[in-house]
Parts: sequence; structure tokens; C-alpha cells
Amino acid sequence: MEASKDLFQDLDQAEKLFADGAIKKAQKIVREVNNQMKKYGKVPNRLRHKFNAALAQSRYYDDVSSFAANPKRNELIDAIKKVVENPSDTPKKQANIIHDLQAKWQLLDLSSRPAGREQWQSFNELTNKAWEPCKEFFDELKEKKIQNAVQRRNLVTQMNQFVEDNSGKWSDARSLINFINTIFNQWKEFAPVLDKDLKKLRDDYYEAKKPISKEIERQENIVIKAKESLITKVDLIHDDDNDSCIKKFNDLKQQWKLAGSAGRKNDNKLWDKFNKSADRFFNAKKEDIEKDLEILKLLTQDLQSKSKSPSELRSGAEILVNLQKSKEVHAFMKSVDAYQKDISDQLNNAKVGSYKDLFEILLGKKSSDGLTLPKSILSAIKDSENKLDKDKLLYSCIKLELMANIEGLKKDLKMRQAIQFEMLADKFNKGSNNNKLAIEKLLVDFYSSLPAKDAGADEKKLWSRISKALDNLSKDLP
Repeated sequence: MEASKDLFQDLDQAEKLFADGAIKKAQKIVREVNNQMKKYGKVPNRLRHKFNAALAQSRYYDDVSSFAANPKRNELIDAIKKVVENPSDTPKKQANIIHDLQAKWQLLDLSSRPAGREQWQSFNELTNKAWEPCKEFFDELKEKKIQNAVQRRNLVTQMNQFVEDNSGKWSDARSLINFINTIFNQWKEFAPVLDKDLKKLRDDYYEAKKPISKEIERQENIVIKAKESLITKVDLIHDDDNDSCIKKFNDLKQQWKLAGSAGRKNDNKLWDKFNKSADRFFNAKKEDIEKDLEILKLLTQDLQSKSKSPSELRSGAEILVNLQKSKEVHAFMKSVDAYQKDISDQLNNAKVGSYKDLFEILLGKKSSDGLTLPKSILSAIKDSENKLDKDKLLYSCIKLELMANIEGLKKDLKMRQAIQFEMLADKFNKGSNNNKLAIEKLLVDFYSSLPAKDAGADEKKLWSRISKALDNLSKDLP
């Protein structure tokens, strides 16, 4: 009773493998069940019916396999027929052609259901006829077939030895698959063999391969269960925060990559199922991104119309969490920076213009009303009772030129060098200077030393030089 239960389970597994497309694995299980049933003799009718259904399915796939391979065999029959009807100029060349066609025929027998009796007889008879002009090379080719058989037996021995050495501690499935593929590629090279050796070698090959294939299947089944468990974990993710859901999914994806291979066919199906289970997160994410893009579009319109300040635009972009680090937000922030710079440039230009009017204010040609200039400078202009001091005027001008990196006049070289030395000493003694305070003091000193009645052509030229320096110092103006 217990044995029947095990056979029922084996047939259930075979049905699942048939459904998953793992035909050869399923057929192998059906053959093993058949062998067990022969040992037991009488088995329950229910088991017999289930086995007959599985056997019918196995034969159906054999028929499908034959349907795919038989046209190729017919092509080989047609090819050998042409060799018979149109022999090659040299017996050696003809022998090589026959040899190649026999190798292809035997490989078809290895990769699909063996040929039917009628096909085999047709091919065999034509091959014997094709060999007739090549009798002198027959012994040489026969010897090559014998050597091929020897090499194939060596490969079988190599596989058996591999199983013996590794069955206690198998390597991973990928390494085992690579080993089998390497053996099979060598197997194909040693073809054809004598017909009398073909079936025995093929059976020995499958028998030697069986423990390795079984271990690969065992490991793949473990990976299948692990990946099915990860799919279940994805199904159970239901956080309110969609980004949290995506993060958990990505963490599971890393585990998926480390889980190993479940076999090419299984991996593709499981991977599709795994991703499909997470589609709901990314669909929701896509909707959130589209909403944020709409908001960004409105912010861009505000930027173009300049209806909002740069700080308001930046604050609006910062809340678009689904677009952070995106190229759209990067481009938007770059435009906001340009907008901010444009505003700053306008303010600086306006401030520089106010400073340039100081000389006109001194002469009484312009009013200081409405200008946002330091009171200390305006007081110096209004209340100055000092005498004209041309040295102080020139000192202020040259120092401002040095601060603005403007090359001065050659005639001022001596004073320029002295001021440079003074500035260098101040830097070492006091550290970095405050440019705003320094500019304010120099302008206060300039107008404190320039009574309006003494403001002539020379003083106006000095102020023109200072005005150029103020252009370069616009960002540091107090």
C-alpha cells in the first residue's frame, strides 16, 4: 500500500513536469514507475489507470519529437540517395561524405526518439550501397569508428568517476550543467561509431548521466521552492507607503539573485510571476510620478511667467518626492538657478548704478533720495569739511582697483606696490578681510577727502576708475 502511494506521488510529479514543459524529466519518471510496477506485479486499478494516462502522454510527446526529427532524417535519406546516384570523383571524398551523414543520423537518435524501422532500413540500405565504391577506405573508417567508440567509453568512465568523486558533496547545479555540456560536446566530436556499438554506448551515456541529472533536479527543486517563497512574500507586501513596498520588493529581488538557478524554463516562468506580483507597486508609483510631473509642469509655467520667486519655486520642487534626482527636476532647478542669477545680476547692476551716482550727488546734480546706500558714505558727502587730499583720493582708487583685480596706471606703480604690501601684511595679521567693510571705508575716506567745491576734472577721472572697479566688486558692495 505504501509503495502504491509513492508511485501515485511520482505520477503526480510527472503530470506537473509535463505541464511545465519538462518533458524528458517527466518521461524518465514514467519509465521508472513502469519498472517498479513490473516488479510489484499486481497493482490497484486506480494506479494502473493513472499510469496508462501518463504513458499515453509520454508517447504523445515521443510522437511530437519524432514529428520534429523525422523530416531531418528524411533529409539525410535524400542526401545519401544523391551520393548513391551521383558518386564522388574520389572514393576518399565519398567516404568522408558518408561518414558525416552517419554522424548526423546518430546524433538525431541521441537527441530525440530513435528512428522507426522503415526509416532506418532505408537509410542503412542506401548507406551500404554508397559504401561500395569506397571499399578500399572502409577499413580505415571502420577503425576510426572503433576509436570513436573507445573515446565515448572514456567519456562514460569519466562521468562515472565524476559521480563517484562528487556524490558525497555535489557542487552547485550550474557547475554540474557545465560539466554535462562539456561531456556532450566532446561526445558529439567522436561520431559516428559502428552501428553495433551505438545503442550500448547511448544507454551507458544516459545511465552515467542519470545521478548528475538527478542532483541538478534536486538542487533546482530547492531553488524553485525558495523562489516560490519569495513570490509569496511579495504577495504579502501591503504597506501604506508605496515607496516602502518598492524597497521591500527590491530587497527580495536581491535575495532572488542569490537564490541560484531553477533551470532555464522554470526560472523564466518564476521570474515573470515574481515581477507580475510587484506590478501593482510600480503602477501606483507610475501614477504618483505622473501627478508630480503635472505639478512640475505648472511650476515651469510659473517660472516662465516669473509669477513666483526662486525660493517659492524651489520649495515647490522639493515636495515632488517621486521626481527627486530625475532629469526633469534637474533641468527645472537649473532654470531656477539661472532665474535667481538674473535677479541677482539686476539687483547688483542697480546697486552699482546707485554707487556710480555718488559723484553726481556730491556735485548736487542728483538726489540721494530713495537710494539704498550706506549712511556713512552719504554723510561723508554731505558733511565733509576736510580740505582736498589728493593722496587719500588716489589711495582709495588704487586699493579699490587692486581689490577688483584691475591693472592700474604705470605712474601709480610705487603707491600700488606699497598698498599691495600693506594688504598682504593685513592678511597675515588679521586673516581674511571683510570686503564690504573695506569698500565702505575706502569710499567714506574718498568723499571725506573731496569737498564738492574742489571736485574737478582730475577727481572725476579718479571716480571713473573707481566706477570700473565697482563693476567687478558688485557682489561685495555694502
